[in-house]
Amino acid sequence: MKTTKLLILTCVFSINTVFAQENNVNDDTQKAYEMPKTQIIQVSNSETDTLNTLYIKLPEGYEKNTDLEYPVIYFTHPVLHIEILSAATEYQIEDVILVGLTWQKGMNYGNLDSYVKFIRNDVFKMVESNYRADANRRTFFGYSSGALVGAYILSEHPNTFENFILGNPALGVDHEVIQKIYELESTTTEERNKLNANVFISYGTLEGEDIPHFEKFITMLKSINDKSLTLQHVVVEGNHQTVLPMTTVRSMYWLSGLIKE
Repeated sequence: MKTTKLLILTCVFSINTVFAQENNVNDDTQKAYEMPKTQIIQVSNSETDTLNTLYIKLPEGYEKNTDLEYPVIYFTHPVLHIEILSAATEYQIEDVILVGLTWQKGMNYGNLDSYVKFIRNDVFKMVESNYRADANRRTFFGYSSGALVGAYILSEHPNTFENFILGNPALGVDHEVIQKIYELESTTTEERNKLNANVFISYGTLEGEDIPHFEKFITMLKSINDKSLTLQHVVVEGNHQTVLPMTTVRSMYWLSGLIKE
């Protein structure tokens, strides 16, 4: 029965979800966005005094279950991903808080360290002070460029999240961020911090010339032989756009086994 529901959910996602190009969506302009149990709030960056928008979706029963602390999924590109994540978690996890992370204006790969610092110092503090969020059960979800950010956080800022879901990470771009990610491979066990993370990576069969980049990253994570790291990777039938629904469904099923008490 559970398998049947999962297949139905996957088909619905595949048929009905329309995927816009990431660069054509400005999250900060979506002022009128409304969704049940969802709050849109502004969080100040304590270092730069700039504002970022967070999309916070609370689970069913949050107001009644006052004795519960909830795991949190932090995800990029909230306007694109909040609906599909909300549906997938409702069917497979239920008791989880969703927090959509937007980019500050002018944000680029060159200042990712500052952005991660903002997440660690300001976003976590705000979420965990105002909601019953479990600081020991943080998950990062990113797709494409968002997954590249997640790969960077995993390698350069370990122990920020316990779980990482990286769908089709944009590892083929020519940028120093990629070089920093792969510096992990050249460090010794004594030099690097333990990653202490569970990682789910997916990519599509029709990704073409990008497939070697995914495989290189997966091989690198395996080669560092970090016992604190668990790795799950799946290859999904489809291209860059059509892989997202299945990645969401399969990763939430994987995550449900890790975060449920």
